[in-house]
Amino acid sequence: MPATVANKDTFKVTTPSDREIVLTRLFDAPRRLVFEAMTRPEHVRNWWGILDERYSVPICEIDLRPGGKWRFVGRGPKGDVEFYGVYREIAPPERLVFTEIYAPFPDAGSVITSVLTEEGGKTRLTATCLYPSQEVRDMVIGSGMEKGAALSYDRLDDVAQALGRP
Repeated sequence: MPATVANKDTFKVTTPSDREIVLTRLFDAPRRLVFEAMTRPEHVRNWWGILDERYSVPICEIDLRPGGKWRFVGRGPKGDVEFYGVYREIAPPERLVFTEIYAPFPDAGSVITSVLTEEGGKTRLTATCLYPSQEVRDMVIGSGMEKGAALSYDRLDDVAQALGRP
């Protein structure tokens, strides 16, 4: 997919507290399409963890309901990575709250609160990630997640825009 995203410079990562990371990004699509791209397996496979053409998502399971589970396995040059969790709140197309666990560290899970707001036909995503400790938050920041999230969000923008085309 081309990385010709008009709003990629709107991507920001902040740490407003000792246990939080907040990611924000403006997408060139209505929030109903961004929400759909974030919650349907056939779309998630095309953006989540897709850093370039060497990456794929061979497993993408989503049971989109409160208490429903999700599980994504990303495949790349260094092998597979697995993330999973449980949906806590679902309010389409404006809010999604879920737990997120990186399989090698099951005791270091986070709670992600994603809020989508309309801004003149575009969508601002604010994802607040709450970790169990500052140490875990700092480990996540040190993992290179900022670059991976930025690239994945570029792909998410492409997918959401494509959903709006006839």
